[in-house]
Amino acid sequence: MEAVILGSGRLTNLLLPTLVKDGYHVTVLDDDSDALERLAAKGKIDTILILEPHIQDYLQQANIDTSELFLAMSDDDCRNALMAQIARYLFNVPMVICLLDDPHLQELYTELGLDVVGSSSSDISQNVRQALKG
Repeated sequence: MEAVILGSGRLTNLLLPTLVKDGYHVTVLDDDSDALERLAAKGKIDTILILEPHIQDYLQQANIDTSELFLAMSDDDCRNALMAQIARYLFNVPMVICLLDDPHLQELYTELGLDVVGSSSSDISQNVRQALKG
């Protein structure tokens, strides 16, 4: 099973062991080369450094077209919302989960059919795990 994650922050670090244990081959995309190096050092995780704004090229490099899961977990709500929609509607990824801080955006994108979790939740990683389980 393939999973692609946008963002290499704390939440990604918390979720990676669960995803790997559940049998996912994980690729993480980010523009922070230091964070990606730390993730790559853990093993069993592919990383792709985003250097330019042509994100669809990076998604294709990450095998988004064969992925069962896309997690938009960066620290930028707009980027997460855009990438989640691209994954869901252009690449037809079956499960897309999007982290959004803004409550108004959470409501809007939930109504558009995305699984949305918010950082205002007491335990974001638990909310993402619940969304993964369906």
